[in-house]
Amino acid sequence: MAIYLGIDFGTSTNYVTRWNEADGSIKAVPNLDPTIYTGDEVFPNVIYYCQNGEKLVGKAALKRAAIDPQNGVVGVKRKLVEDNWEYNIPALSTKYSPVDVATDIFSYIKDKVSTNNGGADIDGVVISVPYAYGNKERLKIRRSAERAGLNVLDLIEEPVAAAISYGLFQKTSTMGHSEKIMVFDFGGGTLDITVFLYEKSADGRVSIEVLNTEGIRDFGGQVIDDILLTKVANKAGINVSEIDDTDQRLKFQSDLNSRIVQMKEESIYWDEDEEEDLDDNISGIHIETTVSGDEIENWLRGERVLEKIRDSVNDALWNCGDKGLEPEDIDRVLLVGGSSNLLMVKKALESIFGKEPEECDGIEINKMVGYGAGVYCGMKAQNRNNIKIIQKLSYSIGVKVGATFSKLIEKNERYGTFSKAKEFSLMETKDNRDIEVYQGNSKDITKCFLIGKIPVSHLVLGDNKTIEIALGTTESGMVAYKVFSNGECFDGVLE
Repeated sequence: MAIYLGIDFGTSTNYVTRWNEADGSIKAVPNLDPTIYTGDEVFPNVIYYCQNGEKLVGKAALKRAAIDPQNGVVGVKRKLVEDNWEYNIPALSTKYSPVDVATDIFSYIKDKVSTNNGGADIDGVVISVPYAYGNKERLKIRRSAERAGLNVLDLIEEPVAAAISYGLFQKTSTMGHSEKIMVFDFGGGTLDITVFLYEKSADGRVSIEVLNTEGIRDFGGQVIDDILLTKVANKAGINVSEIDDTDQRLKFQSDLNSRIVQMKEESIYWDEDEEEDLDDNISGIHIETTVSGDEIENWLRGERVLEKIRDSVNDALWNCGDKGLEPEDIDRVLLVGGSSNLLMVKKALESIFGKEPEECDGIEINKMVGYGAGVYCGMKAQNRNNIKIIQKLSYSIGVKVGATFSKLIEKNERYGTFSKAKEFSLMETKDNRDIEVYQGNSKDITKCFLIGKIPVSHLVLGDNKTIEIALGTTESGMVAYKVFSNGECFDGVLE
């Protein structure tokens, strides 16, 4: 039987599902982390490099990295957005890029699945990515998986995958029904807020159209954990930066972070005035203090966490179409991602929309993305369209002209469309003849992201030294270009 996988490659955890071609069902892939005996197939996205060359992934890696943090990598997904990040791995006497690390994790997943299925090959995968990811980050994810030997059928945005799960699981959704849904995806590394038009036709077909998306890079559960770690340590009279021994400091941060994550998860069930006692020897440093639910909320308010959430929600509403939307226009607010479980987050959303945010019937909040990725992989494998997905750009795309960003294709344009061709003048020196392509939502080029260059130095120019450029996207959201010069045209996809 063919093997098709949906992979939720998260900041904190991984979750892998498999599409069954016999009956179209989706099941979690078991036994990827042999140290997990609870039946929960979600495992930490952590890798540890051993002196003997062995690579551990999952809970075993997390435990070893807590003891020896310099040979462990936690949260590599956050590093994929950085161009020059390298990590020195003492055990290997080498430096690794984020793509190198991600490749090793994908290789682990591929080898485990293959071994557990008698050495069978994996036929295809779909990997989820944050909507906030641009062209460059998507290419890095795809490249990492392909270097690991995986056949990547497509990438799918995390909130779109969650919306697919909603479309299949929501028992209250009736035929001939449509509603506007906001997917609030607060994961480990990013905040993605996406507004969808969800429709179920009389024949049971589902249509999911992206109306708008907003988000914040590097703003998720890991940021909250970092804030709480600093606040708890300071309250206990410990200045982490003053721990001179590097290994001890890293181990203290890792061990305390594990306690913080546990405390944060337990705080979901606390009363507002309930306190947690922390009295322990952590990595040779005694820490003694108490933390209440009120304190956690006040600390996060002080760091503008709730303010950033409200601003992003408002932006997501106001930028829907020409007239925008009001909170009362949203029929449902759907929670995705582990950080969405925080009581203060739920209360903030309820105060905005006047209704309680919801979790999807029949599937856990941290498994929706992986499930939807598995469904989408099955659709790709069968070339079926029982779920119609209309995806749109999360950023405008354009080129650098002087110090400004010249947009060619606007945010919220559908995938698979191209802009009109626009004329640009080229300088005669060949060193300045590559066209820099950016994405962003600001005219200020410094607030936009360079995603690639269009090579044009080989062109034979006319007397006016100009070319015409059109930018667009493929059906899967990769940035493509067309260049017209002297009656000729060449095209390509940014890599």
